[in-house]
Amino acid sequence: MTTKDEIRREMRERRRAVTAAERAEASAAVCAKLARNIGMGECMDPFEIGSPIAVYLASPDEIDLRPYIERLLWHGCKVVAPRWNGETYELAVLKGLDARHLRRGPMGVMEPADAEIVPAKDVYGWIVPGLAFTRDGRRLGYGGGWYDRLLADAPRGAEMLGVAYSFQVVEDLPAEPHDITLTAVVDDSLADRAMQ
Repeated sequence: MTTKDEIRREMRERRRAVTAAERAEASAAVCAKLARNIGMGECMDPFEIGSPIAVYLASPDEIDLRPYIERLLWHGCKVVAPRWNGETYELAVLKGLDARHLRRGPMGVMEPADAEIVPAKDVYGWIVPGLAFTRDGRRLGYGGGWYDRLLADAPRGAEMLGVAYSFQVVEDLPAEPHDITLTAVVDDSLADRAMQ
């Protein structure tokens, strides 16, 4: 089997090769699937009623969740995203996607400017980035990145949805005992779009 480092390298290269048009199309497909499958008005099913929803703010080559995040905020959902506190990552409340609500984090990714923190143990709905996923929810992260740390503190029974380009969904991944299996993976594949 290919090593984690080899898969990481390949997926980074493949993501960086995605054009702006391809990224926009894939992101729109993923956001539409999320909106259909998660009760928007009530911020529920499969997410817990009243629970904050953890999202990520994409780097330039990842699936862009901004349209979906804007819908969540418009519906009054409490949205949280990773924020560096100087020592580690925490989940901070995201109040908007404009310049006054965001700051650039140490890894170059935008993060909430607001310092209101929500403990990971209180978040039942997670939308999770990664470099590769299997259909059964195994995930290859960045190796000690923010979600690798935060997911370990999520409550039992939390819904965790990976989001990806279809090429990021692979047959198998090397596993380690501390890996956390996600509930499902949402990608931009046409076959899945037709079924929705």
